[in-house]
Amino acid sequence: MTDQIGDSSISPKDREIYKQDFNEAVNLFQQSLAAYEKSQIQAQKNKFKDVMDKCQQVIHETIRSAIKKESAKQLQQFDKDYQNFIANDNPQTYQQLNTDLETFKKTS
Repeated sequence: MTDQIGDSSISPKDREIYKQDFNEAVNLFQQSLAAYEKSQIQAQKNKFKDVMDKCQQVIHETIRSAIKKESAKQLQQFDKDYQNFIANDNPQTYQQLNTDLETFKKTS
């Protein structure tokens, strides 16, 4: 995928801030996802899900603000895969969500 962070109407300084926020949100989401998957305690899982939900919001905001419109399809797939994972936590949904996160990392 060739979409890059960088709408031409955004200053280079702001673009860099968006890129950092985006990368931090993707990394934190991925860490929380791994911890969620390993946890056996529902209260912990709920906290990790809360972190993932907040990271998802940051990912949405940065894509809308600073990434080319073509990335909207990628974002929709991520949202769908996240909902699938929460509804049906299994190795396949976990792997697909991780694949989406790795794709995000490559586009930033």
